[in-house]
Amino acid sequence: MPLFKIDDLKLWTGGEWFGLADKKPEIRAFSVDSRNMPPSAAFVALKAKRDGHDFIEDAVKNGAKAVIAERQVENCPVPVLVVKDTLKALQTVAKFHRLRFDSPVVGITGSCGKTSTKEFLAKLAAWKNPFASEKNFNNEIGVALSLTGIDLKQNQCAIIEAGVSKPGDMEVLAEMIEPDLCIVTNVGLAHLEGFKDIRAVAAEKAVLPEHAMQGGWCLIPHELTSWKAFETLACKKAVLAPVDAGDVKADLVFRYAIFNSENGAKSLELSIEGGNEYCFSLPELSDGTTMDLALAIAAALMLGTREEQIAARTEALSALPFRGSIVRTDTSAYYLDCYNASPTSMKDALAHFAKVCADFQDKLYVLGEMAELGLASLRHHKDIAKFVPFSETSRVCLVGGHSQDYKSGLIENGWPEDRIITVEGTEELSRIISNFDGAVFVKGSRVCRLEEALPPSVIDAANGISSPQAQEDEEADSALQAPAEPVITDLGERPDMEDDRKMDDEEAEDPEQHAQILPESDEFDDDQPENFETDSDDERENI
Repeated sequence: MPLFKIDDLKLWTGGEWFGLADKKPEIRAFSVDSRNMPPSAAFVALKAKRDGHDFIEDAVKNGAKAVIAERQVENCPVPVLVVKDTLKALQTVAKFHRLRFDSPVVGITGSCGKTSTKEFLAKLAAWKNPFASEKNFNNEIGVALSLTGIDLKQNQCAIIEAGVSKPGDMEVLAEMIEPDLCIVTNVGLAHLEGFKDIRAVAAEKAVLPEHAMQGGWCLIPHELTSWKAFETLACKKAVLAPVDAGDVKADLVFRYAIFNSENGAKSLELSIEGGNEYCFSLPELSDGTTMDLALAIAAALMLGTREEQIAARTEALSALPFRGSIVRTDTSAYYLDCYNASPTSMKDALAHFAKVCADFQDKLYVLGEMAELGLASLRHHKDIAKFVPFSETSRVCLVGGHSQDYKSGLIENGWPEDRIITVEGTEELSRIISNFDGAVFVKGSRVCRLEEALPPSVIDAANGISSPQAQEDEEADSALQAPAEPVITDLGERPDMEDDRKMDDEEAEDPEQHAQILPESDEFDDDQPENFETDSDDERENI
């Protein structure tokens, strides 16, 4: 586990310790949840709709070894570091801890596919014992907590996910991450409520590679080369391009082609212009998720992963639970994607469902709303109806605030009204799903919580999808430890940053450097820590 010295925390944050005396706690982690205190953790009292200072006593009872607060805490039995802004202090600690890490840091962003790409890369590059962000910890709080979890001695790579919901969000994340390698999965129609248009989305995504370390790289799919925001990047560019894409201006070009055999098997042929050629068997994934995997493979090669190591893992990989995973029973098949929904990902998911469930005549489409599309919501929900094919044996269940928009689009595209059901809650939806035999498509934004309507056996099966793979990963690791020569030999090398690791005293005292950066969503996610409220999962998941 990482170790944070008392003197370093004071220097980095510009704070003042109280109650130290002879107690010098060994701080190895940070938590913003008073209910969940890892061993040797400091509790960070964030101020949001719920003030973390009100939960300090609970945090100490649950094992906090120290507290970071914005005011002195009377009769606190553990040392307290008083700072001007607890969130800014946590982010500053994360930034300086990241700068102490000499191995490559990979930052991943995109309108969708961030988490899948992160998990794929973590498995492919397992020989580096990578640290990877937990779940979808990708906002201004989650990124900071993730970075502080890097073990400087044990981890040889860190993979950090970054998500935004409005202009300006990425600057805070990028300043903490400063990636050696930045992966941008795509730029799509998501969170248009917070952005004027898709060009603004592209510009915001480009902020992360703009903050790449000196000599750092950005890995992007070919489609993004047409965006000015990526064309003008100062960092080195690696591009994943189809074999027929024509000339590509980049420092490194991966050419790819995907083949489908008659028996349904899928393979990826990958070559580096002027370099090696590779071939990998692929698992059953949607086209969009397949591209996420292709980016992860290219990134793994850039990090020095051997072809044999990648080949031993790719075919056995699967979609993450409830992120495009397939669960089959004796009478039904379920396509489950309950974490995000945007027009881009919804179309990709419907196309994949049509392929993998083509042998089912009876189909049930459960369509949850696509959150935060702003003024374009009506148009995009109606447009999705074009991709939901009608048949006499199919039905549609609509869930969420844009059900009527879905419905009008479905009717315009030939769906009779009696085959469309609008449900108000998960209880009614659960009855419909439980009584249906056939292929079931389930997708919607996180706010819909569609997984709560699934049969318990389906939930258990979805959660267990990755369990057998864990054993195979361990076997592959023991057999394939030696790395290859990295495709990018200077990845992770950087100039001496000793001066960057010291905070100037005047800067530490400048109030402008401690401006509060807090989530603005009015929606409280029950899965979030008790002492603060953060944006909904959708606000951090889709973009």
